[in-house]
Amino acid sequence: MVRTRVKADARANLLSRALMTALVFLALFATSLIGQMVPQQLTLEEAVGLAKTNNPLFLSTQNDQAAASWQVREAYAAFLPTATATGSASYTEAGVQRFGTVVFDNQVTDWYSSSYNLSLNWTLSGNNIFGVPNARANKRAIEARVDAAEFGLESTVAFQYMSVLRAQDGVDVAQRQLDRARQNLQIVNTRVSTGAAAGTEGKQAEVDLGRAEVVLIQAQRDLRQARLMLAEQIGVQLDADVRLSSEFEVFEPDYDSQELLDLALSDHPSLNAYRAQEAASRAQARQTSTSQYLPTLFATARWTGFTQQALNEAFVRTSIDDRAASRIASCEFSNTLENGLIGGYQGIQDCSQFAATEEARLGAINTNNQFPFNFNKNPLSMSMQLQIPLFTGFSRQRQVSQANNLAEDAEHNRRAEELRLRTSVTNSYDNLMSGYLVVQAEARNRTLAEEQLQLQQRRYALGAADMLFLMDAQTTMTTADQAYLNAVYDFHYNLIALEAAVGKPLRTR
Repeated sequence: MVRTRVKADARANLLSRALMTALVFLALFATSLIGQMVPQQLTLEEAVGLAKTNNPLFLSTQNDQAAASWQVREAYAAFLPTATATGSASYTEAGVQRFGTVVFDNQVTDWYSSSYNLSLNWTLSGNNIFGVPNARANKRAIEARVDAAEFGLESTVAFQYMSVLRAQDGVDVAQRQLDRARQNLQIVNTRVSTGAAAGTEGKQAEVDLGRAEVVLIQAQRDLRQARLMLAEQIGVQLDADVRLSSEFEVFEPDYDSQELLDLALSDHPSLNAYRAQEAASRAQARQTSTSQYLPTLFATARWTGFTQQALNEAFVRTSIDDRAASRIASCEFSNTLENGLIGGYQGIQDCSQFAATEEARLGAINTNNQFPFNFNKNPLSMSMQLQIPLFTGFSRQRQVSQANNLAEDAEHNRRAEELRLRTSVTNSYDNLMSGYLVVQAEARNRTLAEEQLQLQQRRYALGAADMLFLMDAQTTMTTADQAYLNAVYDFHYNLIALEAAVGKPLRTR
């Protein structure tokens, strides 16, 4: 019973752990899904936030920051010594050892051997000294490039968000055009049925209705494509029922062009990226031009050790016996010489003291047991070297020239960006002011066209005007409606372009 209860408890614990693991994975999966969900009411701020989290191109640019941070750490770590540890183990089988055509004595036992090598290496050079400011400047350049990419993404999303709103309003304009065409067809059919108008006028009204249906189909297609392009920038899929909820009003711009220009030239993210890249190029040029002429100091410290162990204990015993026999033979030879010399030399020795004992054999066997970690340490070795570059075949001059050229190119790119921003701010400001005036004019035109269409509809219904005047008023109304839509969104596009040129949002989105 006790064993059964223990097994049941173990199964319950295993099931509990499995359930907890499944819940954790489910929570992580749900969290990832929530992070990708798009709200049904999508504001511009939410669209920009989703783009910063999911846009692949922006994320790939943002990833460069991690490598730049490690580059700075690496530059500081260049002043520290590098440590290297090496270990090895080997086995040598007994037998005749050969090296090329040379044959060595027969090796009568197998061998195990192992060794280690621990070394510290330290280098001091111009690259170490100037590497830190170069790495820090490169990190700032990458951070500035990420900021510029982030601002560019905000402008792109805002532009595409506005394009979707324009496409939505375009569908509404096309729907109103279709409704007016149906209303005109109804008026014409009423007159045709009463005999007050020819049947051809009804056909003309039907053609006008068909054209309005085509315009509506095209507007709906444009809306679907605009939503797809917005989803591409955001990085997530937009469902068909997601509604863009941000609203934008046309207002009279009261900006000062010189203030906008000064703002762009002082703190535009793109210009800051070019400035940071110029500073990084200058730091790289300083490192290259200076380090090529400075000496380099190398310092090394090394600790080594080795082991060697014979696998055949009989070989160890035999080695002790052979050594003892050799010493006894040498002793006996010395005694023989002693006996033959007049006056003696050093006295007769007791050769039995050199005989091999079992204690010596056991000691040799214990000493033989070294593999793999009972190392015999070698003495510490240290070295220092100073290397002074004298002549490198003009490679230094070439590298210095290339580095300086890159720095000059970065300066030219920065100046080109400043000129581009001047032109962009001036043109965008002029387009915005002109766009506001165009909106006012197109609003008046649309009001007049609507009044003219209503007048011609009443006149045609009363028989005071023919079909030509009615169709002309319908065309004028369609043109005015579309022109007003274009003018309104051109104003918003120009404002986004001005914000992109200035580098700052100019209204609350």
